[in-house]
Amino acid sequence: MKNWIMNFIADERGAESIEFGVTSIVAAGGAISGLSSIKTATQGKQTALITELNSATAD
Repeated sequence: MKNWIMNFIADERGAESIEFGVTSIVAAGGAISGLSSIKTATQGKQTALITELNSATAD
């Protein structure tokens, strides 16, 4: 039984897959954060443009 437990602990199969999974999660989180910032900035520019157009046509 002790030998089986020691072999189980020393077994590193699947470790690379876990590393790829963690890396993918971190990359996805960064992408979501970046896209969220771009969305906010774009909405602000769009609102300013619409306001400017509305004021220009009102004159």
